[in-house]
Amino acid sequence: MIEREFVINNEMGLHARPAAKLTQVANKYKSEILIIKNSKVGNGKSLLSILALGIFKGTRFKVRITGPDEIEAMCGVRKLIEGDFDGEGACR
Repeated sequence: MIEREFVINNEMGLHARPAAKLTQVANKYKSEILIIKNSKVGNGKSLLSILALGIFKGTRFKVRITGPDEIEAMCGVRKLIEGDFDGEGACR
């Protein structure tokens, strides 16, 4: 299991478009990907689950990944989030 904290810098927060990109990246991996905001936990592979967390600009949240490709998955998720959802989020 690996875990990392992020802060959303996007003016609109983690709204539909960036959340959809996050689920696309997450679904490329076999590992379980959880998005954690305070005590709420969402499935990183589910758009509705991510949107239900209400992650707005400046919100701190964690990504916890467990599974056989967790390192690659975290790299992909990190690149996407830190690239303000403009990149493809894949690790090479």
